[in-house]
Parts: sequence; C-alpha cells; structure tokens
Amino acid sequence: MPSRLSRILLALLLFVVSFAGYYFTLAPTITWENNGVDSGDLVTAAYTLGIAHPPGYPLYVLLGKAFTLLFAGDVAHRVNLMSAFFAAGTVSLIYGTVLLLRPRSVDTATDVVIAVASALLLAFCHTFWSQAIIAEVYSLNAFLVAAMIYLITRFRSTGDRWLLWMLSFTLGLSLGNHLSVLLLLPGMLFLILRRAKLKPATALGVAGFFALGLSVYVYLPFRALQNPPINWGDPHTWSRFWWTVSGSIYRDYAFAVPLVYLPGRIVSWINMLGQQFTWLGLGLGLVGIWELWENDRDYFVFSSVSFVAVVIYAVTYNTTDSYVYLIPSYLLFALWMARGASYLLSEALFPWITAKWSLASSRPHLVSHISLFLLLLPIFLFGTNYVPLDLSEDRTAYDYAAQVFADTPSEALIIADTDAHIFSLWYFRYVIANEPEAAVVAKGLYQYDWYRNNLSQHHPQIAIPSNNGNPYAQLFALIDGNIPHRPVYLTDSDDQILSRYTHSQVGTLYKLGTKG
Repeated sequence: MPSRLSRILLALLLFVVSFAGYYFTLAPTITWENNGVDSGDLVTAAYTLGIAHPPGYPLYVLLGKAFTLLFAGDVAHRVNLMSAFFAAGTVSLIYGTVLLLRPRSVDTATDVVIAVASALLLAFCHTFWSQAIIAEVYSLNAFLVAAMIYLITRFRSTGDRWLLWMLSFTLGLSLGNHLSVLLLLPGMLFLILRRAKLKPATALGVAGFFALGLSVYVYLPFRALQNPPINWGDPHTWSRFWWTVSGSIYRDYAFAVPLVYLPGRIVSWINMLGQQFTWLGLGLGLVGIWELWENDRDYFVFSSVSFVAVVIYAVTYNTTDSYVYLIPSYLLFALWMARGASYLLSEALFPWITAKWSLASSRPHLVSHISLFLLLLPIFLFGTNYVPLDLSEDRTAYDYAAQVFADTPSEALIIADTDAHIFSLWYFRYVIANEPEAAVVAKGLYQYDWYRNNLSQHHPQIAIPSNNGNPYAQLFALIDGNIPHRPVYLTDSDDQILSRYTHSQVGTLYKLGTKG
C-alpha cells in the first residue's frame, strides 16, 4: 500500500504536468478564442475591483485581483494563469477522488495507474483544456465542483461532520462564481441523507458554513458604492442586486432551445463526449456506469442524477457556447471511466488470462503492467489537442483594441457593439492605457439608467442627455449631444445609425458626421 505521502506527491506531479501543458499554450493576453470574448470584461473587473457581467462573479473577481498582484507582465496573462492553476488543481482532485472510490478487490498499483490515466484524460480533453488557458470562469467552477465531489465522497466513507461543513462552505463559495453548481445539489443531498441523518447541531453548522461561503456576494454592493468603471447593474440596492445576481438579462436563454433543434443538439453532445475522451474512453465510461449500478447503487444515483442535470441544462441553453457548461459532467465521466477500467482489468481481463494461460501465480502484477497501456489515451489526447488549442501567439483581441485607440483621438466617443469589441476596448481603456483615452460606450447597455449614471461618473466630459425613449432614441440623443464637440465613432455597422448620419470609414471604425 503506497504511503499517504506518495499519493500526495503523485497528485502534485499531476498538477505540475497538467499545468505545464496549459502554461505553454496559455493566451498571452485577452482573447476571443475558445468562446473567450468575456475575458476582457472579467479581467477588467478583476483589475479595477469592479462588477463583472451578471451574476457579477464576486469570487472570480477577488481571486483574479489576487493573481494580478502575484505576478508580473500583461494583466490578462496573469488572470489566464489563474485558470491554468485551478484547472490543474481540478485534475489532482479527480485523481484523489478516483482513489477514494476504488473497489476493494483492485490491486493498488493498478488503481493508481487508472486514477492517473483518468485524471489526465480530463486534463487534456478539448473543452476542459480550452478553458484552462483563457480568462474565464469555468476552470474555477470545475475546481470547486471537483472539491465538492471529493468532499462528499470522503464524507460517505467516514461520516465526519467537518467534511459536511466544508462541503456546504464550498457550495456557498462556488455560487459566487457560477450558479450552475446548484445542479449538483439534488444528487449530493441524496448521498448525504443515505449516509446519515443530520442532527440539529450538524444541520446548523451546515447552514452556517454555507452562509459563510455565500457571503462573498457582500462584495457586490460594497464595491458598487465605490463606482468602479465596470459596474454591471450598480447592485447597491436590493432590486439592482437581484437583477445582477439572478442574471435577468440571460434568463430567456435557459431551457430555450426549440424542440426542432433538440435532436441535433443531443447527437452533437454524444459526438462531443466521444471526442473529449476518445471513443475507447467513452466505452470505459459506459462500463463504469453499469458497474456502479451493480455494485454501488448510491454513488450511481448521485453521479448520474448530477450528470443528467448538467447535460440537460447545457444542451437546452440556447447559446452557441453552452457546451462549456458540460465541464462538470466531464468530471463525473472521468470517475466513470476509472470505474469501468478497474472492472475490465481486474474483474474481466485478469480472470480470463488466469483461466486461459494460468499466469496469475507467476505474474501477480500482470494487471498493473497491462493497465499502463491506459496512459496512451491521455498521451494521444495531448498530441491531438496541443496544436489546435495553442494560444501562445494569439493577440488578435488586444491588437484590435490597440488599433482602435490608435485611430481615435483621446477626446473621442466610441459607441461599441458586440461583446468581443466592447470588452476588448474596456480592457485597453481601463487596464492598459497610461493616459486618458477615448470614452467607450456599450451600445446595448446605454438603455439602462445605472449604466448611464456610471458613464457620467467616469466620463464627465461626455454629454449624457436625459431621454427615456426607446434604445435608439436614447442613442440618437447621445450622438446629437456630443457630435458638435467631439468625434463620434461606431465599432460596428448599424443601419439605423448610419442611415441617419453621414459617415466615413476610419480603419475598422465608422466616423459619424452630420445628420443625413
């Protein structure tokens, strides 16, 4: 039996190996790749201690700020390192969880190889890796989910109530990063109640630690009162706090995929699952599901209910980037693959070899040696995904923003559209620029009074007319009020605006003139 120290050292080695893969493919700054257009918003909010887009991501912002203070170089690169750090931590936690779940009949060396192989399959699968190298919330979310899976698996084995308290604290804390972790709550509650009845003192501790973790949301109203430049929702009042935290502007996307497109999405999901772990890995996972059903029905219910909840949410979320919501399901599938590999090697392959060739007595570690071939799967994934995922030379988003500010005078007003353009310009304006640059107005946000108030706080030179008409009437009033005094630009073509004003092309921008 390997010592506890040996298991910890191997977990650290897995962290180093996976982190190295992420580091050498890490985006050097903000990026639009891997559906990372939000990186400009998240990094800017972290650097300025602002409020990111709903639900505000207070935990991510605070940790991101810490990483900007720990390292040197491009600010976004420092926050990208945070994603790599938590992704590598997730890999180590999955390794540890596999060891906790090992069947008693499995040889220890075989079990360790299986745990390493399944953890590295997760590390180098396409979607997980893609989020480990950009400034996004999904690596941190994966780490917190992996921590909860690890804690509840240990609690099931020991029943120690401090594990339950740590689990509830982690759940509360994780809600400060991504609300989708609630999808795992039914399965976790089932496993907890199957293990033990909660005594009043334990239940009180659970509630208290959960509230302590959730208290990270206090950051939102506190910082909103300081008027940071990125201040989504200005959540210093209850109504604005709820608007931000509940993600009201995104609510219509949830469970909104039209039924006619659902079969196609399901087929795409199955293909994606096979591509993440190879089709052999998919087969191992299916065997693992069956093995859990036969031998560990409680953990089967926990893992399958959680898996199905995550998949349903991701598949029916009506955006093109909802596939990243599947990452928590990949953590569970890694556990299934490990269980399937364990069964096939120890309960199927080894007895067959023993019966056919009588090698068991002469080679007691034969299964352990054969299990080493499992390591070929993550090696294959690493080789397949390295070049397509390598963002080490990607500066497209940064260069776009730098060129826009190079093409515009410092007194200009830039009306920006699309998240990619808005967030890139925010990053350059509030993080990179050493001197005051042109004011950037997010076209889609200008209709909100909290946004207009925040603009007037940070750009008092810009005329913000009082206008309660429709969004275009408000934009026209903004343009009319400023165009006599400063140049006004659009980042993207808009027929309603361009048909109203004369305009000329300046680089990628449209410079507006008098009314047509």
